[in-house]
This record gives sequence, structure tokens and C-alpha cells, in this order.
Amino acid sequence: MKRKLVALFMAMALIGSAVAPVLLSVGSARVAAAGDPVGKTIEYLKGRQQTDGGFGEPGRDSSNQLTGWVVCAIAAAGEDPSSWRVTGKSPLDYLSSHAGDWTTLGDLERSCLAVCSAGADPRSFGGRNLVAEISAQIKSDGHLGDMINDHCWGLIALSAAGEPIPEGCRNWLVSMQNIDGGFSFAPESASDPDDTGAAMQALKAAGEAPGGNAMERAAFFLRFCQSSDGGFCWQSNSSNVASTAWAVQGLSAAGEDPDSTAWSKSGKTPLDFLRDMQQADGHIRYSDASDSNPAWMTAEAVPALLKKPYPLSSEPEAQNGEVPSDSSDSSDSSQATTTADAPADSSWDSFAEDALFTFPAEPPGEEVAPEVVADREPKRSSDSSGAGSSGSPDDSGNLFAMGAPGVNSGNGNTGGNVPLFLIICGAFITVLGLITLGLSKKRHSRQY
Repeated sequence: MKRKLVALFMAMALIGSAVAPVLLSVGSARVAAAGDPVGKTIEYLKGRQQTDGGFGEPGRDSSNQLTGWVVCAIAAAGEDPSSWRVTGKSPLDYLSSHAGDWTTLGDLERSCLAVCSAGADPRSFGGRNLVAEISAQIKSDGHLGDMINDHCWGLIALSAAGEPIPEGCRNWLVSMQNIDGGFSFAPESASDPDDTGAAMQALKAAGEAPGGNAMERAAFFLRFCQSSDGGFCWQSNSSNVASTAWAVQGLSAAGEDPDSTAWSKSGKTPLDFLRDMQQADGHIRYSDASDSNPAWMTAEAVPALLKKPYPLSSEPEAQNGEVPSDSSDSSDSSQATTTADAPADSSWDSFAEDALFTFPAEPPGEEVAPEVVADREPKRSSDSSGAGSSGSPDDSGNLFAMGAPGVNSGNGNTGGNVPLFLIICGAFITVLGLITLGLSKKRHSRQY
């Protein structure tokens, strides 16, 4: 009996040693404070507007990409982007003057979404018809662009412009759903929470019912991507704001309430994680460990905090059969003081200019994401955009290793908490097997 107890204690200790690091991994970025999280993000973003009307990260010039996302955030918060002026110039003035710089499909999609969110005309903006240019890239099979990511944001942009979405476009997207319920950046790649959230928004834009099969499967996948802090992660066990924001918007598009107990993990919801990442000056950091691209992360978090998917609607999103309360209600947030106005590392300049729809990479010295050419797009070796590199692919050479929950992506990182769960289960079963074997040998020794 004594030996049995000793073996049992050994098994418990082994499991405890596996769980302890997770419980101790709470970042130091969280210091309790109270206030209106959305109001503070808007005040922070106002401070990032430049004299040309556009927006830039601390220490950087304005960029098309960041300005487009901030315009969407301003509109989501119920403000008029055209009224935000510095030296008489608004964000729309900046975008219009740089419309000739939009050379990729991603540029057109993001800019169309921003223009529509601001209430401007996407069919005549900066001398371009954004709707016609996007629609021209729809193929005969319904696929828009080259990647699933292109397709999703194309549907969202066209819907924002009031264009009817062809049935073939919706059917093509549904056919790209992986067996685990998630979606990936490119066909035949592992699912990730970011693109799953984007696909859910695109499905809603294309007319998919919130309770439809595709939506429910996608929401089921996101449950396995959620971390114990309430947030969502990509290629890591550490949640980040970018992944969480798009996952929240996707869940909202599916009629889920991401701030409800149904999406609470260890007492934390996805919106709790976003609020926990807000700092004293109003900006939202990328993760516990990183404060890269504060303006970009703040802009991405605003519609998520308001539970508003793209394209933006004047009507509140119905969630589980109910209409949510006014999104302007304040709630507690956890914040800490940070020096957000410190100039960014110069090696990030090219990344800031080329970011559009890709996973955000980490600054030098921290966890590195794949090479990027857009906000969440892993750089392809055949890419001809000339975008700067901010990371490297995994050692296997697979540029699309997305790190789905429970799947090692080749660089030692995994997404979600499924791998940890499997390790714990495996260790427990192994110890029980050893105990059983020991007891069996003891019985046989007594028989002979």
C-alpha cells in the first residue's frame, strides 16, 4: 500500500511539473487600472496622426497600411474619420493622395474597406474605382485573388461597398474549410485563428447564416486555439492581440458573444485579454512579452473590443439571439505604464511600410514570426512585391507552417494548449502503466 501511495504522489508531481510553467507564465505587463478602454484607444490614436493627415508608428512616417486600419477603427468607434484633421488634412486626404501607391490586391481590399467604413465612395476615390478593380480578379471558380486570405478580405471589401457577393465566391470559401473547422492563409495549409476569424467575417458578408455549419465548425476550431488568459495565439503558447482581435470579430460574425462565460477560460474571456493588454496611455500592446507596433495593434483591437466584425454595420451585432448593449459602456481594464513614444527600431521601417494582412512579427531579440508582406501574410519565396523581411521561415522550408493547435510548425512552437494537454495525458498514462507493471510483477513473484 505504501508503494502505491508513493507511485501516486510521483505521478501527481510529474503532472504538476508540466502545469506549473503555464501557471507561472503570466506577464508583467498587467497592472490593474480602471477606465473606458475604447475611449482611451481613440485618444491614443489621435496622438499618432501626422501633419499629412495619415498615421504612423512612434518615430515613423505615415503609412497607407496603418492609416487604413486606423480609419476602420475610428469608424467602428462611431466617429467620422474625415473630421480628424491635422493642419487641415484628414486620413481620407492622405489615402486619396497615395491611391496611386496601391499596387497589390491586398492594398485595394484594405483601402476599399477603409473608404467604405468612412462613408466615402470606393468607386471614385483617388482617381480609382476600387470596387471594379477588386471584382475584376474574381475567377470562374469563384476564387478571388491567389490565397484564401485575399479571397476573404475581397469579399469583406465588396460587401462593405454594397456589392452582392456571387454564390460561387461563398461556395469556394466553404470548400477551403479544413477538416478541423479552421481556415488557413493558403490552400492546403494548417488552420490558424487569424485567418479563421477573417473567413468567418467573409462568410457573414457572403450571406452565411450565423448558426450555419461552416460557422459552427469554425467556432469549434477557435476553442482549441484559446489560451488560459482568454486570448488566442498563433505559432506560440502566448496569446497576442492581433490573433485575438480577428478571432473575436469572427466569433461576433457567427453570433457568438466572445465576452460571455461561454468563452471564458480560467475566468478570462478574449475581451478580458484585450483589455489586459491596454496600457496607461491607451495603446494596446501586442502581447505580454512584446510591445511592437503599438498603433497598429491598437487599431486592430478597437472593433474587437466593440464586438464589431467587418464590414462595419450601423446595427449592433446579434449574439446568441440577443442584441448586445451599447458598446460605449465602460469596463475595467488592466494597464501598465509604458514608453510608447520611444522611437521604434530602424529595422522595422520596411515592415511598417509593407504590412497589410499578415501575422505581426516580433521586434529583434524576441519571438520571430515568418517573413511578411502584408499584415498577416507569410512571405512566399516567389513574391515579387519587394517587401522587406522581418523573420524567417521554419527550418523545414515550409513557408506556410501555420502552427495549428496541436501541430508543431517546424520551429519548435505550437498553437494553443492542446500539445500541453496531450503531454500531460501521455505522462499520466505512462506512470499508471509503470505502476500497473510493478504491481503485476509483485503478484507473479508471490505466485512462484
